[in-house]
Amino acid sequence: MSIVRLNWIEFTNLSTGLKIERVTFNEDVTLLVGLSGVGKTQILNAIEYSLKLAVNKSIRLNPYAVNLCFNIDENEYQWKYKIMEAEEDIIEAKERYYIFVYEELIENGKKLFYRDSSHAEITGYQKVPAPKRDESLLIQYEEEDFVKPIIGEILKLYPIEIDMDVLGAIDRDSFQRFKAKIRESITKSGLPDFEKFSHLPIPLKLYIVKEYYQEIYLQIFSYVKELFMEINDISIVEDSERDVVWVAIEVYGKILMQREISNGMLKAIYYIVELITMSSNSLVLIDEFENGLGVNCIDILAELLLNERNDLQFVITSHHPKIINQISHDKWKIIERQTNIVRNVSSEQYGISHSQHDAYFNLLNRWEYEGKI
Repeated sequence: MSIVRLNWIEFTNLSTGLKIERVTFNEDVTLLVGLSGVGKTQILNAIEYSLKLAVNKSIRLNPYAVNLCFNIDENEYQWKYKIMEAEEDIIEAKERYYIFVYEELIENGKKLFYRDSSHAEITGYQKVPAPKRDESLLIQYEEEDFVKPIIGEILKLYPIEIDMDVLGAIDRDSFQRFKAKIRESITKSGLPDFEKFSHLPIPLKLYIVKEYYQEIYLQIFSYVKELFMEINDISIVEDSERDVVWVAIEVYGKILMQREISNGMLKAIYYIVELITMSSNSLVLIDEFENGLGVNCIDILAELLLNERNDLQFVITSHHPKIINQISHDKWKIIERQTNIVRNVSSEQYGISHSQHDAYFNLLNRWEYEGKI
């Protein structure tokens, strides 16, 4: 299995002038630390947008200039693109129309494709038909031998946001069709590696692990039980009155439907399910990890995040001292902003090189001394 890692990103919003200077990521965990409004979330958004742009034909184009670098095993890839508003008028256009004015993909220093506003070069082609201007070349040439494996690996870099739609439910009829399809597939072909299902919504993954992958379910339940001793079971329950399917828990012999579970408890359960079941070598983006979680959840979830899945690459933002103190300060990127320029420095460059216990307080003292808090 290939190992895929995001190395660094540079980003400019050509509409607002916001510029994010190169942010280099660790292979395991990178914690973006900084005061509110300095650009931490924009960094996550820039990563997410670019990775979606590489694989999603329907994504709306925005006026961005991006330089992104990632590794697939020993091979390094650098993908650059620039999107701007089309100069010519689009007949009956109701909104601004954006196009690629520049794009380039380089593998270990070798150019695989290139285009600007006047011409295009594609490896293996002497003549290149005019490419679509509103779609990445990665998508247009996704079936080519030199692009197809790259797209497959970029999908592993696709950011998995921990989506906490805690009030959502699944249509009952759709769930019945899903159950039948899964049962038929397993009967016909046997039990596949669970990674086949890792992209599914959390309630569906919960159903599958409990029905077919007891070892994974018990792993999930052990973490849930460690957080919430009162929970005796987690399941997916059909609500015939509302014609939907909910996540449910058993507490003291009583079944509580998803709508009856506190948001903090449900979010913690969702985190545990997602972190244990997501596919190998995924990129995980978490903005303000602590939001909506109870104090008792943070330590255990941080331990799960940092120790359970060593194959994952995390890029996290947080303001919570418990989270920050649990992540070694050599994994920090301290984010600062001057007008429209977002910069980052290491803790060592920032003068934080004492024990981990003191690191967070040294950071606060530095900000207080500089009048930032």
